[in-house]
Amino acid sequence: MTARNNALTQGMTLTWRSLVPLRNQPGELVQLLLQPIFMIVIFVVVFGAMTGDQGGAVQHLLPGVLTQVALTQTISTGLKLAEDIGNGVFDRFKSMPIARSAPLIGRILADTCTMTLTVAVALAVGAVVGFRIRTSPLEALAGVALLLTFTLALGWVSAWLGLRAKSAASMQGLATAVLLPLTFGSTALIPAANLPGVLRWWSTLNPVSHLADSMRALFTGGPAGAHIWITLGWAAAITACFVPLAVRAYSKRIR
Repeated sequence: MTARNNALTQGMTLTWRSLVPLRNQPGELVQLLLQPIFMIVIFVVVFGAMTGDQGGAVQHLLPGVLTQVALTQTISTGLKLAEDIGNGVFDRFKSMPIARSAPLIGRILADTCTMTLTVAVALAVGAVVGFRIRTSPLEALAGVALLLTFTLALGWVSAWLGLRAKSAASMQGLATAVLLPLTFGSTALIPAANLPGVLRWWSTLNPVSHLADSMRALFTGGPAGAHIWITLGWAAAITACFVPLAVRAYSKRIR
C-alpha cells in the first residue's frame, strides 16, 4: 500500500473519531441544524418580504444563502484543530505511526460529512419556504457536489489558519476576516449589476460569486456559462496551495 493510500485510510479512521463525539454533544448537532434555518429565515424570508416578490426572491436568494451557510461552516475545521492543539490531542498523534496528513484529512472529511447534513437541512427548509428545484435530479446533485467540493477546498484554508493561530479565538477572528469579503462581496445575495463600482469589480473576481451563480444555474436553470469551470478551477488551486501549507504547519506544531 502506498504512503498516499495509508494517509487516506488513516484519515478515514480519524474521521470516525471526529464524528463519534457528536453522539455525546447534542448541542453541537442542534447548532448544525439550526444555523441554516436561521440564515434562511433572515435572508430569504425577511429579505424576500421586503422586496414584495416573495416567490422570486426565494428562488434567487436560496442558492446564495446555501453557499453562505456552507462557507461559514468551514470555520469549524480550524476551530476544532485549534482546540485539539490546546487540549494536547496532537501530542498523542505525534507518538503514533500515522501519516502527518492523516489527522487533517480526518478532520476535514468529518466536517464534510456534517456539511452534507447542513446542506440537506437547508434544502429541506428552503422547500418549506417555497424554493423549488427546477432542474433535473442529476443537475441538482451536481450542484450539491460542486458546493461540497469548494467547501472541502476551503476547509484546507481553515485548517491552515487553525494550525497557525495561537488560539481558537484568534483563529475565528482570522477566518471571519477572510470569509466576510468573500461572502458579502459576492453575488450570493445581490446581483452584480446592483453593486457599487468597487464591489461590482470585486464580485467579478470573487470565487464565491462564481459558486453562487453555478448553484443558481444547477438548481433553478438558466445558463451557467463558465461559472462551473471557474469554480472547479478555484477549488483545485486552493487545494493545491493549502494542502501542503496545512501539512507543513501541522508538522511544525507537533515538533
